[in-house]
Amino acid sequence: MIADIRGASVAEDEAKTRLARRLELYRARTARLIGPLNDDDIHRQHAAIMGPLVWDVGHVGNFEELWLLRKLDGRPAHDPMYDKLYNPLDNPRWTRGELPLLNRDEALDYISEVRGDALDILKRTELAACEPLARDGYVFRMVIQHEAQHQETMLQALDLRDDLAPYPHIDLRQAQSRPVDDAERVVIAGGPFLMGTDDRTEAYDNERPRHRVEVGEFAIDRFPATNRRYARFIEAAGYERAELWSREGWAWRESVDHAAPQGWAPQAGGDPLIRRFGHVSEMSPEAPVQHVSFHEAEAFARFEGGRLPTEAEWEKAAAWGPGAARPRIYPWGSAPPSARLANIGVGRWGPALVGSYPAGASAYGVEQMLGDVYEWTSSPFKAYPGFGAFPYREYSEVFFDDDKHRVLRGASWATAPEVARNTFRNWDLPIRRQIFSGVRLAWDI
Repeated sequence: MIADIRGASVAEDEAKTRLARRLELYRARTARLIGPLNDDDIHRQHAAIMGPLVWDVGHVGNFEELWLLRKLDGRPAHDPMYDKLYNPLDNPRWTRGELPLLNRDEALDYISEVRGDALDILKRTELAACEPLARDGYVFRMVIQHEAQHQETMLQALDLRDDLAPYPHIDLRQAQSRPVDDAERVVIAGGPFLMGTDDRTEAYDNERPRHRVEVGEFAIDRFPATNRRYARFIEAAGYERAELWSREGWAWRESVDHAAPQGWAPQAGGDPLIRRFGHVSEMSPEAPVQHVSFHEAEAFARFEGGRLPTEAEWEKAAAWGPGAARPRIYPWGSAPPSARLANIGVGRWGPALVGSYPAGASAYGVEQMLGDVYEWTSSPFKAYPGFGAFPYREYSEVFFDDDKHRVLRGASWATAPEVARNTFRNWDLPIRRQIFSGVRLAWDI
């Protein structure tokens, strides 16, 4: 019994050490992200659909204070006004630039003070507690994922700025080390499978519970759709052909001046130029297309003669395989994401060429399902059968809103490894394209 108690104590200490390292890792990434930016960069609202970066910094601290200091440790609010300033539902993105926010130094001091207290609380928290918020360190993992997701949001805002961002120049013309057929398809057998997860150590509430789903036989692209394929849609006047768009999609198309993905600029006699973080490069035809809205993805799919996959089809292709008895955590298995398996974690500052990660293929042979670009599905964002909000309604439940939001699956090049998994569900409005979003087509059989 003594050995068991000691073993449990050692395991708990090791788990706390890992959590502390991850908390510090993502706080250091926040610091590196804003480090090259001057005060104007961090306070300016670069686009109406994105708030100023200094709001995200303060919000990260306020979220951590709420859940670790107040909910977990019972402390009073640092300043009740912060809850009003940094509540995302009360303050839509386009209003945040007008709020009396903490300035850069104040925000950094605030998140530093909160983090110091949070690490002390972690040392005193029993991870084997029966209380579900603390059990197995769930609330700490939630805080880590939350900060990582806001780093991706901040990168989206910086990609919309008008001037040159102080980040690495990305040469989009990469060498093709493994030539592939970028329109190749994989057939997925029909039948039932278990979708979602029952994990309560890291997964969000909208990923639960695991439930039985039936899908018919279908085919899915082995790779995400490339710039080459999407350019063909543009050349065929896809943005001018109402028959390719849904009624809602065409109404959006007529209300904007978009005739290509975000960041594309036509070039006479050659491939388009692409602007990323203020840097302009020639397009790489074999890289996944990025920065397309749901409406654009749907019209492109219709042009190709295919359709967008449902999120159930996407998850089956990613997590299951012929004769599999249980789902995989990642397409390739259970090994943590690495640079050999997927392009995530801001390793390349943009999508890699299709065919770059054969080791990251799913059991069905579908590649690059995690990393490079999020992929639009045809599914509206809804609760799974038996859904229960935990630990708060505002993360998922308030967005289950009668088909207004569409689900994206996978992960982008800017997604943190802690967020990338087969069951993760991203969502956004069909008009949004500032996200690092692409498309993978499905086909009826």
